[in-house]
Amino acid sequence: MSGQKQTTIYDVAKKAGVSAATVSRVMNEPSKVAEEKRQLVLTAIKDLNFIPKADAVINARKAYKKIGVVAPFFTQPSFMERLRGVASVLAKEHYELVIYSIDKADDLLNYISTLVTANRIDGLIFLSVHLKSEELKVLKSAKFPVCFVEEAVEGFDSVIVKNLEGGQKAAEFLYNLGCKVPGFVGEKSMLGYAISATEDRFRGFNFFFAGQGIIIRKEHVWIGEFTEKKLDEGINNYLSQKELPDCVFCSSDLIATRFIALAKEKGVNVPDDIKVLGFDNIDISQYVGLSSVCQNLDDSGKMAATLVVGKIKNPDRPVATLTLPLSVIARVSTGQSSL
Repeated sequence: MSGQKQTTIYDVAKKAGVSAATVSRVMNEPSKVAEEKRQLVLTAIKDLNFIPKADAVINARKAYKKIGVVAPFFTQPSFMERLRGVASVLAKEHYELVIYSIDKADDLLNYISTLVTANRIDGLIFLSVHLKSEELKVLKSAKFPVCFVEEAVEGFDSVIVKNLEGGQKAAEFLYNLGCKVPGFVGEKSMLGYAISATEDRFRGFNFFFAGQGIIIRKEHVWIGEFTEKKLDEGINNYLSQKELPDCVFCSSDLIATRFIALAKEKGVNVPDDIKVLGFDNIDISQYVGLSSVCQNLDDSGKMAATLVVGKIKNPDRPVATLTLPLSVIARVSTGQSSL
């Protein structure tokens, strides 16, 4: 074996019928390479069992290992708090955290194909990402452990957030406060590769009130685009109605915070006129007195990282599915007297 010639990037390029520069781009910036060429290169890499700079990679991994995190819109506070949980576990285990931000569906398949073929990471965590069967098929051939957060995926470790149940808990909480004219404001799920959390939370919310014989009025529901302009426009129109609901459940704390600010501008008092409840319980919620459905964001990140690291140490461990507990944290925005 010691005399066997090591496969190089030029061997891959020759087999794929492309330049070495194209192979390099596939390894480092796959979205910049045409689909046909990218697949030729990935197939050649797999056939030749090519590991870029094998000795350097092996030596580097002895000192520092890598866990990847794939997430859409990861700059939102809820994602940052999940990442904080992931990072707290990985730091103790001496793993480097590598973030892959997804902007479009093609990027997702490219990342998965490249990561699985190149074997650059030791584990992978998906935050609020929904994969198609084609993408899952590629992922199942990975030589590293994978964990999904927010959705259960067969054959993989998962940390589940029961968004439907969260919506029911929100409704039950507001109903018990005496609210009988409920409203909902949320972000429409625009990305096919992201978990449709808003819709699930609304379904749970609607289901509970229907069980109490209360039908949520169509005009008291706004689910729209989450850009500053569209959100403000939607909330302002909502608050301009002649008859407002006595409570509003928002699909996230960010939306709830904006709703409260715009309500104040229009002279609508929270919580006297409208009680407002958010979802996520991000750090800032306690400082602004926002009641929120807590999904334990930090813990979800910690659980996912712990599952991945545990699977690395014990590859034969059975697939695990963990469920995050949900609870309502009551504060000023729903009439509680203190933050």
